[in-house]
Amino acid sequence: MSRPYDRKSSKVRSIPEAKDQWYVLHILSNKEKRTLENLKRLIDEDEEVRSLIQSEPKVYVEKVEEVRNGKKYTVERKLYPGYIYLNIALRRPDGSLHNDAWYKIQAVDGVISFACGRNKEPLPMRPADVQCFLDEVGRREGVTRPKVVFNVNDIVVVRDGAFKDERGVVEEVDAERGRLRVGVTMFGRSNALDLDYTQVQLVPDDELNK
Repeated sequence: MSRPYDRKSSKVRSIPEAKDQWYVLHILSNKEKRTLENLKRLIDEDEEVRSLIQSEPKVYVEKVEEVRNGKKYTVERKLYPGYIYLNIALRRPDGSLHNDAWYKIQAVDGVISFACGRNKEPLPMRPADVQCFLDEVGRREGVTRPKVVFNVNDIVVVRDGAFKDERGVVEEVDAERGRLRVGVTMFGRSNALDLDYTQVQLVPDDELNK
């Protein structure tokens, strides 16, 4: 998934209103949860930082359904691994930076840097980028997605039912419903099966000729 911000831009931007200022924190790998806790602790304990916060910092996640040993499990997966999204009025209307708050956030254990900035100073995300990432979060909220994405012509193995352990070819994909039309040939006869994503397993390329 592409990162919803422009790291390379060096142009002077107009500063969004306080409630619309979003920043991206680059976090140590696999330390998002602990860093988020450290950041929330700073917000609770520091009046200056707390006064600038517009909404709770977040690590955005989605629900993913996977199959292990024939059983379905729903797990959470980070949408943007390695990043925390911070809605904070870090810049004043004239563009100047609340330096003390910036330094304190930068010093939180687990934070590497602000991911978007100019001359080493953080800049808020562009409004279009904010809307893009919030739309993406909204689309995934409350939706459980399959861990594996299937495409037409993929080779799969059926995991349950009358055709269990038979290989087939994906003929149609209904991503919204998480359903597949799979063609399975058995005893010289072609069978079209309407299956759930969780009822099949993708055959890896290195196993196709076995």
